[in-house]
Amino acid sequence: MIDLSGIMGIPLLRKSRFTGSDGLLRYVLERQNSEEEGERLAAVFWKGEACSDATPDEDKTARTFPFTEEGLREAQEWLNGQTGDL
Repeated sequence: MIDLSGIMGIPLLRKSRFTGSDGLLRYVLERQNSEEEGERLAAVFWKGEACSDATPDEDKTARTFPFTEEGLREAQEWLNGQTGDL
């Protein structure tokens, strides 16, 4: 189970992206800016042993959340929901 509390938060994500794993689930959390939506938190996951750069984009699933502590909790819950079929 992914538990980000105490490990990282929005201040860290303002400066760099965060990568992690849970079993065969790999994920990246990072800040995105767009003119339409403003500042958002992007969560991307894929399954397997390869790192992000070695995994084709078509094998990854992404979703965006508000760039807030609540959005970070939502992203964590979403990622934890992806581990069921590993």
